[in-house]
Amino acid sequence: MSLSLDHKLDKLALIHLSKRRKAAAGFTLVELVAVLAVIGALTTFATWRLGNFDFWRQEAFIRKFSETIIFLHHQAIFDQMYYALEIDITEQNRPKYKVGVFNPDPPSSLAAGATASVAGGNLSTALAFFLSPSVGTSQAFTPSPTFPSLAEAVEFPQGVTVEDIRTMSGKHRAVDGGKVYVMFSPRGFSEFAVFHLRLSKEAPVTILVNPFTGTTEILREYKDFKWSYGKKGKN
Repeated sequence: MSLSLDHKLDKLALIHLSKRRKAAAGFTLVELVAVLAVIGALTTFATWRLGNFDFWRQEAFIRKFSETIIFLHHQAIFDQMYYALEIDITEQNRPKYKVGVFNPDPPSSLAAGATASVAGGNLSTALAFFLSPSVGTSQAFTPSPTFPSLAEAVEFPQGVTVEDIRTMSGKHRAVDGGKVYVMFSPRGFSEFAVFHLRLSKEAPVTILVNPFTGTTEILREYKDFKWSYGKKGKN
């Protein structure tokens, strides 16, 4: 009788142990599913954050680039030097820019009666210098005496490329390579310039430089502008 009871108890113990093992195995499977779900969620979140980070990094660059232009307009007046923004588009996928100064003698061939005074400066003299084909080739491009660190090249962030740059001398396409200079006069004028950039996912951005105030306008589209000041029939 006792043997039979012991046998039954052993059998019940085995059944209970088997159930515990199954329960443990089931719990481990649930844990595995939960861990995989968490990993998937974290991966999705990380991917989203990475894309979001790239977006804000590009936006920060556009703001910094725009503020650099405004800064150079005022610094040229303060230092009484011709500042220049050099944009190197030799490598189409890795454009970069840096800041320096040109310090040549202003053009002297302009007739005094042909000049126009605007905002306390000689506009025609500044425009003649901007339109000089020798600017950027025959003059020395040297670091700013006030901010020499600006002479260090700044690369555009990944995902930001130059499509073309329009200055008073014409349009410069990125596919043609080379270097483009945008000038800032000590007389209080900036060279007219339009920067056409492309962000990730081919989003276009246009940065327009106002030559009389040095301010910039950022447009979320590809929009071209042409310099028409002083041309007959145009304002």
